[in-house]
Amino acid sequence: MENGIKGIDTFKELYMSHFQAVVGFCHTYLKDREQSMDVTQETFFKLYERLDDAYSRRNAIAFLYITAKNLCMDVLRHEKFNTEDVDELKEKLYSDDFFLDEITNQEMIRFVQAAVAQLTGRSLEIARLALDGLGNQEIADTLGISINSVKSRKKEMYSKLREIIGKEYVILFFAKYLLKIEK
Repeated sequence: MENGIKGIDTFKELYMSHFQAVVGFCHTYLKDREQSMDVTQETFFKLYERLDDAYSRRNAIAFLYITAKNLCMDVLRHEKFNTEDVDELKEKLYSDDFFLDEITNQEMIRFVQAAVAQLTGRSLEIARLALDGLGNQEIADTLGISINSVKSRKKEMYSKLREIIGKEYVILFFAKYLLKIEK
């Protein structure tokens, strides 16, 4: 990696904002959390080796996902599969649609997590409990508040989240859609 401050700052920011998204992306291929973490660490190491001040943020993100996909494929090639598994994997994993869908899914998860992190107080507590799969009554019981308070806070929370996420979601949706019709 070049010694440029911009390159180091870009790497730190990408690592903090995209590490979990890349782990999730790898997990869709590997179905193993530990392997996914290892591949993600190797992916970021490869980025660190190559990143310099000339890299744009967009190029670095593309590099992350393409490198992660290639490393996952290497892991899968080295594992033993029966013939049916190999044919199914080839069809699914080599598909550009699958690759784009997974990038979109992981980036949306990242956007939602970043948006939820911007919430405060009860709204943050309610959002985290809802993301853990708890229903309104379970959230009310857990927090010791009325179910109407939960519903009211959720309504406010969803409005705020739509404001925060809205633009990024639209951008991802159109990027994915436009990439598919260009083929």
